[in-house]
Amino acid sequence: MKALLELIRVKSWVKNGFIFLPLIFSLNLLHAVLVQQAAFAFLSFSLACSFIYVINDWVDADKDALHPRKKLRPLPAGSISKNTALLIAVLCLTGSISIAFIAQLPAAFGGILLVYIVLNLAYSFVLKQINIIEFFIVAVNFVFRVLAGCYVIAVNPTSWILVVSFFLALFLILIKRKSELVMLDNGAKNHRAVLAHYSQELLDKFLFIVATITITAYLLYTMDAKVQTALHTDKILYTSIFVVLGIFRFIQLSHFKAFDGEGDPTTLLFKDRFTQVNLLLWIVSLIVILYV
Repeated sequence: MKALLELIRVKSWVKNGFIFLPLIFSLNLLHAVLVQQAAFAFLSFSLACSFIYVINDWVDADKDALHPRKKLRPLPAGSISKNTALLIAVLCLTGSISIAFIAQLPAAFGGILLVYIVLNLAYSFVLKQINIIEFFIVAVNFVFRVLAGCYVIAVNPTSWILVVSFFLALFLILIKRKSELVMLDNGAKNHRAVLAHYSQELLDKFLFIVATITITAYLLYTMDAKVQTALHTDKILYTSIFVVLGIFRFIQLSHFKAFDGEGDPTTLLFKDRFTQVNLLLWIVSLIVILYV
């Protein structure tokens, strides 16, 4: 069972929490029916993600064996065979579609799910080999999560939430790429070919640019008059402190090579207490300001 959960990366389902952001920001968090729809969307999207994770690991099994953490995954470690992994992938995809169908999720959600699956299959087999483009695609996946969350509760996505989501995701994937360079050193390109086109100094420049855009976009979002009118409050600006703290913390962890140079956002979230508390405070502050 442990190997199965690791294969489908249940821990990474936390990324799909982005699906609930539109629910919070549209002031529908107390709407039971919409919360239920968002929960079904979360499960459906999570199983679709697991399908992609398994396929990606199936493709990269030999290269993952060169990574100090990824070599412990079920496929490179040999605890699950490739044929069994493909069967599990099909079951995950079937489960994802079945949940969307049984819960009668909107067609727009199904469309986003389909685009996500097709794009990430292309990523797993081809697009991950194209430097710069590869981490832009990973960032776009988080925009898909936000769009899925919007469509499933029938609210229109604002440009602000899409911009912030994209650049925050881009920031996190750059942190991950930098950590791969640090952990693998001269063997980095053997694990991920595109790493031959990056350096720590280059990624640091990208990080500072993207971090600046992320913080600025969130600040502008919280100060936008239309947003404040829609949310019935001008106090949402106060939540920006937690966004800034989160960005600074990840840069700090990256700079000092914390947790043995680990840079995977999901892994850091489960390991770093500062990040856990900061994220919790951001969510609580949002709920208090918007609903209390």
